[in-house]
Amino acid sequence: MFRKICFFAGGLFAATSMNALMAEDTPAPDFTTDQLTEAFGYVVALQSGFKELGFKAKDAPLIAKGLARALADKVPSPDMMSIIQSSAFQSFMEARISKAQAKVDVQSEVDAQANIDAGKVFIEGLKDDAGVQASESGLHYRILEAGDRARPTLNDTVLVHYKGSRIDGTPFDSSYDRGDPATFPLSGVVAGFGEGLTKIGAGGKIVLYIPSELGYGNNPRPGGVIQPGDTLVFECELLEINPDS
Repeated sequence: MFRKICFFAGGLFAATSMNALMAEDTPAPDFTTDQLTEAFGYVVALQSGFKELGFKAKDAPLIAKGLARALADKVPSPDMMSIIQSSAFQSFMEARISKAQAKVDVQSEVDAQANIDAGKVFIEGLKDDAGVQASESGLHYRILEAGDRARPTLNDTVLVHYKGSRIDGTPFDSSYDRGDPATFPLSGVVAGFGEGLTKIGAGGKIVLYIPSELGYGNNPRPGGVIQPGDTLVFECELLEINPDS
């Protein structure tokens, strides 16, 4: 439980977070030790998750009292550890964490719906483009080159070069950038991507417009570029069907 609290905000001294707090081109003026120590406390408060856990400025004296005891004790205080290890403390923190998570979940749902709505507007705009086709599933796609007559099925494995982006153009993945095409079974990727590659043969190229429900929905990989509810755009080049078979 103690580790969970300490790392609630993703790491107290994550280098990227520290850099985000500091202006890169700011000259280094002289500061007193007291100012630097106070700044350290400020960073602790910003990055520890205190605010997310519902602590207010009025709680600072008690938090500071606990910090002072921890810094003064050569070994952990038995009486404080008995509190920390108690069911009362666990319930106290779990209630705060649960409330904080509920706020995150609500905001995530709001953000996801906004992305879903933006995706619907984007997809609707594709209907005016004669070069864009649509399937019954809601997948939209533009075939740039049809490739060979033989088409893969969802039971096949393919070798593909691809790059993906959000509808605002933000890239999130590219085998081209890595210089290494990807091999995967079409049954093992998101529904829109798998279906889309069945529309072309080897040597073919296609652009896929994948609505959220055929992509990652509201549950993309945490911390990635793809956001809940995102409609995705993939540019794909099908190199081989069942490579090395």
